[in-house]
Amino acid sequence: MTRAGRDSAVERPTPRSGSMSPAQVSPERRERLDQARVLRDPRVRALWPRLKRRQKQVVLDPCPAIGHRYPLSSGEIARLTGMSERQVRYWADHGLIAHWRKGSRRLFETVGLITAFSVTNASQHELQFYRGLMEDPIVKLTAKVGILTSLLASRLDGIETSEAEELTAPLVELTHR
Repeated sequence: MTRAGRDSAVERPTPRSGSMSPAQVSPERRERLDQARVLRDPRVRALWPRLKRRQKQVVLDPCPAIGHRYPLSSGEIARLTGMSERQVRYWADHGLIAHWRKGSRRLFETVGLITAFSVTNASQHELQFYRGLMEDPIVKLTAKVGILTSLLASRLDGIETSEAEELTAPLVELTHR
């Protein structure tokens, strides 16, 4: 049998009816893809080293702890982090814990669990600072960012250039958005 004969005899899979073409993306899939993009965000990547070893294991595979993979519900995030469901909803609704919605339910991907663990690990004064940032008008935020930038610059004066570049890399990435 010739090569052409063998190739033509191979059955090609036929598309299933109701399958989506590459251009069509369901709203749920789009939300999940957006969450994956957020995971590449330097602000989120900066949180990973601050997580405890057990927290990192849960983020990588929540299945042993809750019985399934992502997405997670508010209750599951609360159970994994030790926060109350009300706290999870508060921080999610104020934009600190990334989530997406399916109907009235908040659903969380990896990035949501990372930020939830970070909130759990934060001290009370850090949480008050975050709350203030969320509630302040944008004019006040720019002033605070200016002060933080000045403070950071003064603290970086005494360290080597390579260390300073490594510490400020997330800030540089943010400015190129």
